[in-house]
Amino acid sequence: MAWSLPTETRYGVALLLCIANAICYADRTNIGIAAPLFLPDPADRGIVLSAFFYGYILTQIPAGHLASRIGVKSVLGVGVVVFTVFDCSTIFASRSIGLLVVVRACMGCGEGVVMPSLHRFAAAWFPSQERSTLVAVISSGTDLGTIFALLFSPWIIRVTGGNWRVVFVFFGALSALWLFPYVRYVTSMPEDHDRISAEEQALITSTRRSNHSGPRRGGTNPVLWRTLLTNRSLWVIYAAHFAFNYSWYVLLGWLPTYIHDHLGLDLSQHPLAAALPYICGYVGLLVWGRVSDRLLARGIRIVHVRRGMNSIGSFVPALCLYLLRYAQKPGVAIGLLSCALFTGRACTLGFWVNMIDVGPDYAGEIMGLSNTIGTIPGIAGNLITGYILKHTQSWTIVFSVAALTSVSGGIVFAFGSTDRNVFEDPSSSDGIVLSLDEFHPSQDRTR
Repeated sequence: MAWSLPTETRYGVALLLCIANAICYADRTNIGIAAPLFLPDPADRGIVLSAFFYGYILTQIPAGHLASRIGVKSVLGVGVVVFTVFDCSTIFASRSIGLLVVVRACMGCGEGVVMPSLHRFAAAWFPSQERSTLVAVISSGTDLGTIFALLFSPWIIRVTGGNWRVVFVFFGALSALWLFPYVRYVTSMPEDHDRISAEEQALITSTRRSNHSGPRRGGTNPVLWRTLLTNRSLWVIYAAHFAFNYSWYVLLGWLPTYIHDHLGLDLSQHPLAAALPYICGYVGLLVWGRVSDRLLARGIRIVHVRRGMNSIGSFVPALCLYLLRYAQKPGVAIGLLSCALFTGRACTLGFWVNMIDVGPDYAGEIMGLSNTIGTIPGIAGNLITGYILKHTQSWTIVFSVAALTSVSGGIVFAFGSTDRNVFEDPSSSDGIVLSLDEFHPSQDRTR
């Protein structure tokens, strides 16, 4: 039985999903903080950091499909339990690189279900007129979790005399605490919630009907794998996701090392140096979410808003990463990284939300396949970065590769994205071949 919080039900669901995302990313950040204490070789660190993605890539697609079969609530709950157990197991596996690879891969399997689940929740629970803002709220957990870990994990290690193992125990306990309100409060569909008001349920379901959106129940409709694998507009999303993730995962895994080794700052003494870029990312995510909803409310077509947001989130961070080569002072470098994350989070209101625009009935499956492809740069980026640093010690090369990748993804999305439902409108598969009438002001596709 679900119990109610003193707010609109969908906002309570969004809050708990945001916390789940935060715990997920805190756990992923902690390995980058703790690893230098037991893995001094950058190449070994790259191997261990990339191992997470071996498991992460395996559960993306099954998660989206299972969510439609057994309910997204169960899928996300089991995923959190799995990644928490194996994250805590890092404590016992730290003396063996081989065992660490296995443990981190298993943790990745658990976390692999999170993003497809969040997208399916968003399609089920969030009215279209609030979707940008509420998706921004749950996505902000990536920054909040990273900020929390960067601020508190070095402090925990310092006050415990260098005992990094306490960090993993602490965050494992947080996961266990989150499960209690999640199990009691959240349901897979608003129609299943026994405390939701009739007015709120009508608001959610009416916008789903009017937009032909919302996930299928019970998996009764076939998954259109041909469209998922061959539609050009979807491949534009996949390409943008791949490009964004390369920079994101390089920063997520290696920013603590960059700050300590290159900028010469001790994270236990200067935790804000690593956290400030992600604080700016969190603020940026909320800002861009509100800006997107305001633009849509003014009648600007969805696809133009998505392209604009994605362009900001691709090109400005690329410039910031390129300019890092000229940063001679730590304050300048942190400022550029902060600007990169503040503007980069606009991509969440670009390709990320666009997955729901183009296939609301299959949001989990689209996210599963897209995040599978987006996991490849998590593997490659960590291995490449470890190799570059071991053999050249050049952060300029590391950030130049990330900047070039970001620009490439931004260009593809700017010219190839759509806002049409690709499962209902065959013409949306024309990909980057754009029609001039798309820009005709008389066409209203703001939904």
